[in-house]
Amino acid sequence: MSKIIYTKDKKLYLGDAFDANNEIFLQEKNINTIICVAEDAKITLKNSKITIYNYDLQDTYECNISLYFDEIFNIIHKHDVVLVHCVAGISRSASFVIAYLMKYYELSLKDAFLYVKRKRDRICPNKKFMTYLYEYEFKLFGENSLTYDECINLFYYT
Repeated sequence: MSKIIYTKDKKLYLGDAFDANNEIFLQEKNINTIICVAEDAKITLKNSKITIYNYDLQDTYECNISLYFDEIFNIIHKHDVVLVHCVAGISRSASFVIAYLMKYYELSLKDAFLYVKRKRDRICPNKKFMTYLYEYEFKLFGENSLTYDECINLFYYT
């Protein structure tokens, strides 16, 4: 699990399915909210007081993750210690965390991507998810920090 934001008021973690099902680790980090953005990574916690949100999203080019940005960001924003995860913590969950940083911390796509990559080196959103992030950056800021080709290939250059 990777710590992305760690302030007095907000703690945001990015992880995988193993992290989301590790009750001892979740307790140690005081995680009170889990957002699962994968259809194939269900949480199996027993007797937990953690609030769990499940989104059955596939890591495919057909899955439009941008349709869920606002809903998931509202959940993250309203809770103080949140884990966002998918199966491996590489594509789906990383994409949501990058987009969240773009919106709430006003980071460009390039800066948000590089920030998350420094915290969790193995992130690699699929090319379609990078396209949605590219479009989202333009929606937020009216311009892009990268060309489309640079965006699609960003993980190759970092």
